[in-house]
Amino acid sequence: MKKSILAIGLALAVLAASAFGAGQKMTCRETGKTMDKCCCEMKDGKFYCKLTKKTYDQCCCDMK
Repeated sequence: MKKSILAIGLALAVLAASAFGAGQKMTCRETGKTMDKCCCEMKDGKFYCKLTKKTYDQCCCDMK
């Protein structure tokens, strides 16, 4: 149940990011890098950041 809620949350975040268009950027709170799409993916029920190669309870990306 918790895993599916996290997956739905990530999917909604990705959809929201694409809805705002190319003008919106994502920023990784851990590295400070700005990118076009979120650097997190779901792995074993946690958010896995491809930049830091670590898992987190919450997505580490913020909309800018």
